[in-house]
Amino acid sequence: MTPEEFERQARNEGYGATKRVEFAALSRSETHTHDKISFVYVIEGEFILNTAEGAARRLPGETCLLAANVEHAEEVGANGATILVARK
Repeated sequence: MTPEEFERQARNEGYGATKRVEFAALSRSETHTHDKISFVYVIEGEFILNTAEGAARRLPGETCLLAANVEHAEEVGANGATILVARK
């Protein structure tokens, strides 16, 4: 999937505008939740979504979906990561 295809799919599925997010190398967020479903596309780097169910690793061109109100922490690899995220 390309970034353009991701944005088109997000629009077609009723998600809001996409937001580009950049993470510093080897960073990890605090555990938190979002009140909306998050649809994520990895542009660059290794993006790891840590939840109670495990650590889902995604690489460039891959996507993941996170349900609303799920506790999670975003983590990235040694080269940092850039993602697109859309929510609904």
